[in-house]
Amino acid sequence: MERKYWIGVDIGGTFTDAIAVDDRESVYLAKTPTTPQNLSVGVMRSLEQLAEAARTSSADMLANTVKLAHATTATVNAMVQRRGAKTGLITTRGFKDHLIIMKAGRGVGLPEIEKTRFSRVVKPEPLVPYSLTEEVTERVDYAGRVVLPLDVDDARRAIQCLLGKGVESIAVSFLWSFKNPTHERRLKELIQEMAPNVAVSLGSELIPVMGEYERTATTVVNSFLAPILDNYVHSLQSQLTEKGLRYPILMMQSDGGLIPGDESPEKAATSLLSGLAAGVIGVQSLGEVLGHRNIITIDMGGTSFEVGMIFDGTPLLASYPLAPRLGPYVSRWRLAVPTIDITAIGAGGGSIAWLDEGVLRVGPVSAGAEPGPVCYDKGGTEPTVTDALMVLGHLNPEYFLGGRIHIDREKAYQAIKQKIADPLGMDVLTAAAGIYEVTINQMGDLMRKVTVERGYDPRQFVLVAFGGSGPIHSSVLGEELGVSKVIVPGAGLATAQSAFGLQISDLKCSHALTDHIVEPIDIARVNRAFAEVENVAVNNLRRWGVKDEEMLILRSIDMRYRRQTHEVNVPVPSVELTEADLASIYDRFEAKYEMLYGKGATYREAGLELVTFRVEAVGATPKAKLRRFQADGVSPESALKGEREVYFTRTGGYARTPIYDGDRLRPGNEVTGPAVIEYVGTTVAVHPGQRAKVDEYLNLIF
Repeated sequence: MERKYWIGVDIGGTFTDAIAVDDRESVYLAKTPTTPQNLSVGVMRSLEQLAEAARTSSADMLANTVKLAHATTATVNAMVQRRGAKTGLITTRGFKDHLIIMKAGRGVGLPEIEKTRFSRVVKPEPLVPYSLTEEVTERVDYAGRVVLPLDVDDARRAIQCLLGKGVESIAVSFLWSFKNPTHERRLKELIQEMAPNVAVSLGSELIPVMGEYERTATTVVNSFLAPILDNYVHSLQSQLTEKGLRYPILMMQSDGGLIPGDESPEKAATSLLSGLAAGVIGVQSLGEVLGHRNIITIDMGGTSFEVGMIFDGTPLLASYPLAPRLGPYVSRWRLAVPTIDITAIGAGGGSIAWLDEGVLRVGPVSAGAEPGPVCYDKGGTEPTVTDALMVLGHLNPEYFLGGRIHIDREKAYQAIKQKIADPLGMDVLTAAAGIYEVTINQMGDLMRKVTVERGYDPRQFVLVAFGGSGPIHSSVLGEELGVSKVIVPGAGLATAQSAFGLQISDLKCSHALTDHIVEPIDIARVNRAFAEVENVAVNNLRRWGVKDEEMLILRSIDMRYRRQTHEVNVPVPSVELTEADLASIYDRFEAKYEMLYGKGATYREAGLELVTFRVEAVGATPKAKLRRFQADGVSPESALKGEREVYFTRTGGYARTPIYDGDRLRPGNEVTGPAVIEYVGTTVAVHPGQRAKVDEYLNLIF
């Protein structure tokens, strides 16, 4: 009998990770180098490697695949490298400059140290140059009333002007178009008449919410990326179909939901942070299995350290207390699309250690994959976090990535000596320990900002660590933050968490609409707004083949006190609301408000405003199950592979440390520190005084 497979493929900056789970609950993993010149090559190679692991052919595996979900860096690479489509912008006459002004946003996306030198900060080059921005005569007011009808002749002139300059994609963003989209829709019709092959993005379709700059910037980003993603998805789908895949691929969005691949270019801006979002979704699923609803996620790779949060079983979406509409940013451009809240700093395994007038610093610059850390022996000369861990003995030069990468520990030692230790007048071991401690402190500071500074108590959370470098720091970070438990995903999932998250994710359509309602609240108007938004989301799921009984509808409202300029998002019941429900909604708003801003910050007498109505329609997709294993005793002796000297900074000295093969540890095994547990793709350090236990899913629990 043929096996069925559920597959997830995540393209990272350095490696492409793939996972397949079959209907026998077996897990297969693949990790291949990412191929930036043609990303689909790396994807196809990862599928070949998966098939080898499953002892079948890629054709047979794909022919029996019931779900293939994918997260790509095609769009984020295009943003960072500015290699998107040649894009034009058409906007309301008189508002040609808002992308240049950037809503005072020239510091957005910069490291804090650069913001302190604000006079030197230069705005990023706009994705659409001034010469490709056209204005047309039209105007709609705040209530959606037409003040000036669209001048069709002027619109044709603007379109022809852009076409004459060779644009491949056009963004359309008019003032108040989310209240009345007729002018934008008419302009789209004109563009399609005059240039059927030119991609068109409308602000009123993509993000019909208040915020002129954010809506326009996001629409421009979408137009810039849509042709790139369209070419990529169609090329990959064609190759997979030729190899035997019977179903359309599903693409991950930044909000943690999947969308059919052929529709993803229409929402290209939602794919920018898809891989990061998939990792959080994978942890959410793990939390459901293990019974944890409050989770801090950390993902540390070669370049960055990323922190996400799951509260009460739901990933938090990007929303900053003083400016929710700022949302996330990519390549210094603000986005207004729903995005799982992930905060990052430049502190990865490849982050470079350097001296700033005698002060040791780590990051944000990374050695990347090429040349990489000095110990990779690929020409790198600057010491990194990985080099420090190698010198301290935490990493095994003979078993780095399962022995697939040659490591030269002596070169790491000499780099730290020349660049850090000698200038500071200290020995190499102390310098390496300093690099480690600075990195830990930077990561701990970020985790406190994400939790404590936003009103969350870390003691009520568990910490889940993944990525190639996350697990090795996890136990110390857990102690630093005071979390209740630290979990490192087992069965190889720690280094493939995003790929795992892909294959267990569901279809999702997020839609929103701004309809500003002030007290006294007209409950009928509230229900009409939700009905309009829900209708769009539900119809999309139906079009994607989801049955009504397989849907989950989640509603929320962006609310604020009167005359405030920022909102707080509040979940509300997914039913027709009554006057009696308003009191409960107000209470939820004020509870969240106090959590964010402190007890006593609420002021009911100011009155409340309902601003934006949001709906998430989720459609269940087929999922594989992970295997549970029987307990096999406490002793981990069968997994012991040797000993070596390891320097632990918290005890300030070397310890003769047992080394365990993580893939041979069984449920029930307990490892007492000091110890090092080595997996093919990552390493876990168990510091003196700590204890790690293997659970029934092969996760490590501290």
